Amino acid sequence: MKKSAGFTLVELLVTIAISGLVFSIAAAAIFQLTSITDYGNSRLDVLHDQQNAAFWFNQDGQQSLIAAVNNGLVFSDGSGAITTYCLSGSNLERICGNSTQILGQNFSSAGFTVNGRLVSMHLISSVAGRAEEGVDKTYQVYLRAVQ
Repeated sequence: MKKSAGFTLVELLVTIAISGLVFSIAAAAIFQLTSITDYGNSRLDVLHDQQNAAFWFNQDGQQSLIAAVNNGLVFSDGSGAITTYCLSGSNLERICGNSTQILGQNFSSAGFTVNGRLVSMHLISSVAGRAEEGVDKTYQVYLRAVQ
């Protein structure tokens, strides 16, 4: 008598259990990859905003003779040109003449101090809902010496 070919119930159950284990490990790995990518993108956004603000702050500070804190930071080069830094919502804005430039969109705090020729800018930035990716930095620049 010929035996019919096929799988037993036990073989099928073992196969299903192993397949479920493999698929759950694959799903966990895919979740980790997407989470790490999202974290990295958020971190890059925050760092880019900080670097952009630091670049303009350094450039404006080195070209200015006078700085004052008045609803933000105000730089003056002595010839009447004024550049202002202020936080508007979560945007750090640089206002130079009639032009407004948004230096970054992820700022939660901006503080400015002037101590003689030393000007400091303290920025805290983070992506909304992701405070763990926040960056807290202080930048300093010396004003141009009076000649």
